[in-house]
Amino acid sequence: MNRQEVLEQLEPIMKTQVRTIEHQAVTRVVVTPNMVTLKPGGGQRHVEFREEGVKSLASFVGLPWNIVAKLHPDTFGDAATQLLRRKERYSLMVKEGTVTEVATPSDLKGLNPTRVLAAIEGGIRGLEYHRVLILKNQSVCLELIGERREPVIAGDLIQAGAQVTFSPLGTIQPKVSSYALRLMCTNGMRSNTVLREFTYGGGGGDGDDIWQWFRESAKEAYNSLARIVERYREMSNELIPPEQRAAILEAMLKEAKISGADASAVRALAIESPPQNSYDMLNLLTHATSHLLQSSTAIVNAQEAAATYASASTHARMCPMCHATRN
Repeated sequence: MNRQEVLEQLEPIMKTQVRTIEHQAVTRVVVTPNMVTLKPGGGQRHVEFREEGVKSLASFVGLPWNIVAKLHPDTFGDAATQLLRRKERYSLMVKEGTVTEVATPSDLKGLNPTRVLAAIEGGIRGLEYHRVLILKNQSVCLELIGERREPVIAGDLIQAGAQVTFSPLGTIQPKVSSYALRLMCTNGMRSNTVLREFTYGGGGGDGDDIWQWFRESAKEAYNSLARIVERYREMSNELIPPEQRAAILEAMLKEAKISGADASAVRALAIESPPQNSYDMLNLLTHATSHLLQSSTAIVNAQEAAATYASASTHARMCPMCHATRN
């Protein structure tokens, strides 16, 4: 995937406008059987909500959707109006004239995606974009790979890369993590070896150091391959007794929030090829993030769980075998 193809996937975000509302006493959420509308008052333009915007509004004010679905429209409107007053100020994500999401206002500034891509391309030689994950908070997670490759064990190559998360609309702090692509079955593995979050000093404008931060962070993540491979080799020597495999796998599935048919598919894979060591177990989870899970949010959650499992400093928290050994 090249830069232009990435930018094309970001179009839905770039077509979104952010409208910040200062709550007033006259602000109302009006609900009818067919429509939900926010009337800010003070001469401000009314806005209608899409279905996903209504769900986001309910979540934003703290109303569980299973309860909202049972409420009379007037009751939902009154409750949402009262709860919004506690927020005082909030942002509406507006696309094609309708609200798709309600969020806490951010003091961060939006980032030009073209400049972000140019910066990270300057830090990684021979960069390719492996996958683009669009997240709910108007942010994007980019999986990048470069030219460097190294074996964990004979015949099991992984390719160096980086994972870059940012928002063109400025809804989150930018973040860079190490990333590696296992070529044997093309499953990607995020690592906590390098995990850096940018702290804004100016806001991403001309003269700000954020562009250098993207370049240097991507370069550092990419160059961390040797440390990642060293850790995976350690994990390949962490043998798992057969009686411990099921417990470890279930703990990992729970931590990664993988359930239903996806969890059953992972279990079936474990029965077909029983994991002999911690590295094998890790690859069961990362296989799910690359081949089974469809939701971008679910993929990122599972990637974080896999990175935690692989981290030498936090591995014991997820591993029943380590708990047993420690006790």
